[in-house]
Amino acid sequence: MEKEKKFKTAIGYLRVSSLGQQNQGTSLESQKESIRNFCLNKGIILLNTFVETYSGKDFERPEFNKTYNFLLENKGEIDLFLTMKIDRFTRDTHTGLATYDKITNLGVEVNYVDDWIADSGSAQSRMIMTVKMTFAEFERNTIIERTRLGERTAMKAGRYIKTPPSGYSRAVLSNGKKGIEPNGKAELIKNLFEDYSTGIYSQDELLKKYTLKGLSLSKSSISRTLENILYTGYIDLKKHNIPPYNLVKGLHEPIISEELFNKVQDVKNGKNNKTQKIRQKNPEFPLNTFLHCSNCGSPMRGSASNNGKNKTKQYLFYRCANNCGEAYKPELVHSVFYKTISEIKPSAGVIELFKTILIDEYENYTNQRMVTYKSIESKIDDFKKQQMTLTDKYINGKIDDEIYDSFIQKLKQEIFHLQTEKENYESINSDLNKFISFGLTFVTNIDMFYKNASIEIKTKLLGSYFNDKLFFSKNKFRTLPFNEAILLITKFNKGLEGLKKEKGELFSKFSHSVPGVGIEPTLQGTRV
Repeated sequence: MEKEKKFKTAIGYLRVSSLGQQNQGTSLESQKESIRNFCLNKGIILLNTFVETYSGKDFERPEFNKTYNFLLENKGEIDLFLTMKIDRFTRDTHTGLATYDKITNLGVEVNYVDDWIADSGSAQSRMIMTVKMTFAEFERNTIIERTRLGERTAMKAGRYIKTPPSGYSRAVLSNGKKGIEPNGKAELIKNLFEDYSTGIYSQDELLKKYTLKGLSLSKSSISRTLENILYTGYIDLKKHNIPPYNLVKGLHEPIISEELFNKVQDVKNGKNNKTQKIRQKNPEFPLNTFLHCSNCGSPMRGSASNNGKNKTKQYLFYRCANNCGEAYKPELVHSVFYKTISEIKPSAGVIELFKTILIDEYENYTNQRMVTYKSIESKIDDFKKQQMTLTDKYINGKIDDEIYDSFIQKLKQEIFHLQTEKENYESINSDLNKFISFGLTFVTNIDMFYKNASIEIKTKLLGSYFNDKLFFSKNKFRTLPFNEAILLITKFNKGLEGLKKEKGELFSKFSHSVPGVGIEPTLQGTRV
């Protein structure tokens, strides 16, 4: 005969739906204190406490999953699943009752400090619990309706209070109410629109370019970004299903002009049929989108024209997109540009220093990959051990078929994803000489790489060389805005030659400015 347990054991489960509830009566600290005092007064041993910041609409909650796994692993050792109130357990009657049964089937009583049910297993107690769950669900739905009403009212008044798109952050407006304001990525968003409006870049190319610059974009999100009229200072009520489904002037500061937004929509819809222009990425105009007007700052676009008499002959010019009258002959611009970049040559001392840095960076890169690789292997081993433990419990009848099948499938999925990730790290390239050779060839032959590259590669190289717009005036360029890595290895030759190597310190923070993987294979046929 089993010896009767002298004390009841319990685990506590605490939940708030958002961090904002920390200052309310249902805060985690308040719940924790109530459960602790309750167990102390009743002589119950509190074995563990799980803390959740998640909605109560269902049970797809990370901490609840950990709680349930803990109950599974300690089946027969825990008497009570204890939470503060029924609405902390659930705000959905259907899933709440199903999960209640799922826990009690393990031999664990489910109860609530402030909604204590004396005989939780009786039909009357279940009815009371069901009614309270229904009220909790009703309260949640009421809160949602009230929130949506507040959102609709705010949006119609010009205050955007939903999740801000890239380039904006939540803010308190001058009237003291919530809204949005441009953040540090606003300029990148503006540049994204400007680049796309030229018709030179595809969305895929812009995705790669601006992801490297720090925007979080995907194939689907970049298209949505370019169609988002919010950036012009307007709110589209139709998009948010708010009557009267029109545009309202927002209280937030616009990032782009309406004119630029309309240009982008014309390009997206294939309606950009204004003056005759050279085809996209024409070799005659490699500086398209990079060159800007020195008078008004607008992009300079490659275009062709004739004198009206000899229509078979075309004259090529970089012309101001704003039609301010500024125009340059491409042969002059390209000649000066090539001469300027041909003077960017690092000294012998800097080349040697750069070689040392490349070796350090390469070794650091491979070491980091190996650490990640081993970490993935360790996780796979852990999941496989969990599989074995779960199987043992199943064989010994400690868990039923449904629970076993559910968890074993989750473990298999985790292992599959990790093994796929592991394969990506197994092909670590150890050809150090090739890596260094390409790096040194690139920095010592910037002009030749550019001269012999295709128009597609020239565009990518220009994006790697410079971090700002190019301006040409009076037959010369203003100071070219080379990125910091190129400036370090060229402009400051004398200063760098005297520096002692400090491992990982000089160039590591600029490593992302050097052209990334993917350029080298394309340039293999280039003469240098």
